[in-house]
Amino acid sequence: MPVINGSNFLLVKDTTVIGHSKSVSFDINANLPEITTKQSNGFKEFIVGLKSGNITCECVTDYSETLQYNTLLDMIITKEKAVFYVKELLDPDLVLRGEGFIKSVTETAEFENATTFNLEIDLTGIFTVSDGQTWENIFRQWQTISENWQTL
Repeated sequence: MPVINGSNFLLVKDTTVIGHSKSVSFDINANLPEITTKQSNGFKEFIVGLKSGNITCECVTDYSETLQYNTLLDMIITKEKAVFYVKELLDPDLVLRGEGFIKSVTETAEFENATTFNLEIDLTGIFTVSDGQTWENIFRQWQTISENWQTL
């Protein structure tokens, strides 16, 4: 199996790439309450309870980009909910999508090193895992809106 570099993943808010990622992680969890009874024949039994998702990202800061640390910080202060996508550059057939709130963002500037920021997003509601067609539909829709706007 080939090695996939962490910088090959993109974290995108709506249609804007967030920084230049060094690593991106998309975690999905389910709470499994135990429902073992005497009729379980000595085996533990569970049901699927609450589900949750989390995205973490380590990015290199590029101050010429429109979406950077200060914008993400403002999203925490204003409690802004946004749609986030995680997409792998080399294999566009997998797109992870979820709505969520930024839980934390930390910028680090070390001596003689690139400035980076770490971002943690808690997903809320339904999140999806789909093929690249979803990703292409986002940009087709954006192009359609742009064309319609120009014809007004």
